[in-house]
Order: sequence, then structure tokens, then C-alpha cells
Amino acid sequence: MKVNKLHLQDFGQFHNKDVTLAPGINVIYGANEAGKSTTKDFIVDMLYGIDKSRGVGARFDHYEQKKPINGSAFSGAMEVTKDGNPYLIERNFSRHEKQTTVRDLNTGREIPLREPNDLLGTLLHTDKSTYLNTLCIGQIDATTDKEIADKLNNYIVNMASTRAGDIDAVNAIMELKNKKKEFSNKELEIRQQELTAQLALDRDFDEELAALREEYAKAEAAMGGKPEQLQFTPIKKASDEAASTEEEEVVEEEPLTQRERDIKMLQNMGPKSMLDNVFLILFLGILMVALFVGLAWMIPVDSSTIKLAIIGVGVVFVLMTIIQVLVRRNQLYKLMEELEIEQGFEEAKGTLDADAQRQLVAKLSELKLKEQTLVRERGEQEQMLLEVTKIKEQMQANAVEVAAIDLAIKTIQDLSEEIYDSFGGVLNEQVSEIVGKITNNKYTEVKIDDQLRVMVKSGSSFISMDYLSTGTIAQIYLALRLSIANVLIEEELPIIMDDIFVTYDYQRLYETLSCLGEYLNRQIIIFTTNPGVQDMFGNLGLQSNYISL
Repeated sequence: MKVNKLHLQDFGQFHNKDVTLAPGINVIYGANEAGKSTTKDFIVDMLYGIDKSRGVGARFDHYEQKKPINGSAFSGAMEVTKDGNPYLIERNFSRHEKQTTVRDLNTGREIPLREPNDLLGTLLHTDKSTYLNTLCIGQIDATTDKEIADKLNNYIVNMASTRAGDIDAVNAIMELKNKKKEFSNKELEIRQQELTAQLALDRDFDEELAALREEYAKAEAAMGGKPEQLQFTPIKKASDEAASTEEEEVVEEEPLTQRERDIKMLQNMGPKSMLDNVFLILFLGILMVALFVGLAWMIPVDSSTIKLAIIGVGVVFVLMTIIQVLVRRNQLYKLMEELEIEQGFEEAKGTLDADAQRQLVAKLSELKLKEQTLVRERGEQEQMLLEVTKIKEQMQANAVEVAAIDLAIKTIQDLSEEIYDSFGGVLNEQVSEIVGKITNNKYTEVKIDDQLRVMVKSGSSFISMDYLSTGTIAQIYLALRLSIANVLIEEELPIIMDDIFVTYDYQRLYETLSCLGEYLNRQIIIFTTNPGVQDMFGNLGLQSNYISL
């Protein structure tokens, strides 16, 4: 592609500015601030467009720097020749009215673009980043900034493999390595160890729960199966018996035993029975004896024997009665003692049963609490086991991802090495040839390894560029860029140099311009503040188009 004419309608400091270029060497002269870099940017922006940045940096981006200073429309046009056909490229750079059209000047037909505002695939096949890092050389790019070596190495790999210099293989590897860190199992392994230490793998929670529930069932059965407490009926008073309702149904009862009759008699007698007073019994006996004596004396019988017999019978009767009452009294008191003993026993038994019941209730509560604790612990163990399982699954998935990333990195690295093997030799030959020409054969052999580290042969050994002068390094980088362009860029895009000869002395400038004569297959556009460049091309016998801004 050759650039024939520039029309800077409204771009930066220019308004309605025309610049006509020749297909060969063009020297565009201008003092500082004359607009050389603006014109160079216009050519690049007409080819690739301008993207507006966002955020804080948008106020100082390239778009803002090249906006027309008079506030007019942001636009321009450029005539080019591609494969012998002339085309007119027109662009409106305004972000609100962005538009790009390409027209065939022979037919007047508008050429449809593959993508809006993008010439790639239509008039261009080299992406912007590749062009800017090879054939478009600014003054800053020609300094000793060694980062350009890494960038150019990326472009060698990317252009050879994808034909797109903005696809950065090295950065892709860095991104993959960063992505690999996301799948690290280190934290997962630590967490797995923590969980494993908390797991009670030697415990059978189901077995413990079964045993606990069995014990609970036994205790519960003991409470439910405990015999009813025997309630001893205390001795009732006669008044209590009388207070019972007369409306109760008469239930036929079984015959009472002597003991039961005695108990009933004691209940009827109440606690204050005359049997409790022995003296009263004796007194009653004496009264009865006296009664018999009186009776004997009152009987109208003169016989003393009969009277004594009556008195004797009375005394015997009274004595027998007293003895029987005392014996009966003794029997009843023994029965009362037995009843008191039984009642005390039942009361004690009831107390013991209450204590046992309280113990059973406490035991059931304790067993219930233990069951809840076991259920909770088993749930926690199950959750930890589930988490451990998930961690293992995640670690396996991470291992698969890491393996895939490692494979992708190795593939890119292998491809890079393969590409370098196929291009490295050619690149070394071309760089050595160009360096020999621009250094007047002071350095005739240059080696560039697969990392684009440049080694220059001095005498019988190779030395690093660190030992070379700034001017020589600038020449080598220029040779490196031109060599890469020759190897990788097939289309004949123009070589643009923006004031790169500031540090060159006369001899170095002469040798460099002489070397450029080898690249007349490409259009050369040199922006410079040195008015002697035009004369030097003339001295070299190279025709050039001189333009003054």
C-alpha cells in the first residue's frame, strides 16, 4: 500500500491541510511543534481509527490530544494505492458520528467493510499493534528501552502463528499462569487437614444411638411398669364413718376374716377407747364384784353358804371377764402395732418409690440429652464428611484445570520454539546484514535468541548490547524492526520514521539512510527536524520527495 495524498480536514492543529506524498522516499521537514507527529498520527489513525478511552484517563488520551483545536468537525481523508488500484479513505473520528468509508476511485463504487469503521480484512491485513512495533517507528521507540525486545518477540510468535500481532502469546502464558493460581489446592488441603483432625472416624454413632435408645426404653418401661403404691387406710373415727353418704349402693361383700373384723372394730372404737384405761377396767370389775355382793346380801336367803357361793361366782365371773378383756385388749394392741408397722412400711416404701421415680425421670432426661448431643455430633460429622468429599472433588477438578492450563502453556511454548526455529535463522541473517550496512561493517554478525536477546559479535566473541553506545543500539533496533517486517509482514505497508535520527552523528545517519535504499519496495515517510536529510539522500543518489510543514 502507498499513501498518495493526505487531507487533514480537521485534525489536531490542522484545518483543511493537504499533503501529497511520493511512492518512494518522502522527507517531511518541520521545526518543533510544526505538526510532524500529528501528521504521522493522522496516517496511522486513517488506517486504523481512534478508540476513545474511558474513565479518568480519557481526558488525556490520544483522542483528546488530536481533537481539532478550533472545535470543528473531527475528520479527514486519505488517498492510497493498493495492488495498483486507487482508493479514497474517509473518516469521521467524532465518537458521536464515527464513520468510515472506502471508495474505489476508478469506479466510484463504495467498498463494503467487513466490520464498521475497520479496514482490516478489506484494505489491510496487518493489525495496528504489529504495525506500530515494526514499520512505524517513533523517536521514543528508537531509544534503549529494552521492553521493545520482549514486545517484538511476542509479535514474531503471534504474527507467524495467528497473523495478528495484538494476540500476545507471552501475555497469554502469563494470564494462564495467573489463572493457574486460582486452581491452587493449597488452601483446600489445609482445610481438609483441619476437618480430618476433627473427624471421629473410630466412633459408630448409629451403634451408640441404638444402645442409648435401648437404655432409654428400659428406663421408660421401668417407670411405666412400676406397681402402684400400697395405700394404707388410716383408722377412721366414728364421726367419719357416720359422715359417709347413705345413698351409696350396697355392695355385697365377702365374709370378713377375724383380723379384718378386729381392724373394723378398732376403726369403730376410735383412738379414745375405754380399753386404753386399765384402771377403768379394774374399777368396772370391782363394781361388778360389789354388785354381786350386794345382790347376794339382798337375796332373801338365810343361808350364808348360798350368799358366799353367789359372791364367789360373781367374783369368778368378773375375774374371767377382766382377764378376757385384758387378753382381747392385748390382742387388739398387738394388731394396732402391726397395723402401725405396716403403715410405716408402706409410707417408707412410697418414699423409696418416689425417690426411684425421680431418679428414673432424671435418668430419662439425661439419656434424652445424650441422644440429642449424639444426634448433633453425628450431624456435624456428616457435614464435615460432606465438606471433605466436596473438597476432594474440588481438588480433583482443580487438578484437571491445572493439567489443562499446563498443557495450554506447553503448547504455546512448544509453538513459540517451533516458530522461532523456523524464523530465527532468517531473522538473524537479515538483522546481521542490515546491521553490517548501517554500521559500515563494524558489526557484521548479530545473534537473536528465542527471547530476542540481542548479542553482537565483537572480535571473536559475542557481547551484550549493554556494552554498546546509544546510537549503535538505536541502529540495531531499527535493523531488528525492519528485519521482522521483512520476515512477517507480507503487504507493503509504508515505513514511517518520526524524528528517530536525533542522536545520530553524520556518519551513522549517512549509513542508515544508505541502508534505507534497500527498502524502496515500500514507501518510506521520514519526519525530521534535520534539513540535511534531503541533501544526504541526494548525495546517496536516492530520489526523495521533500515536504515542508
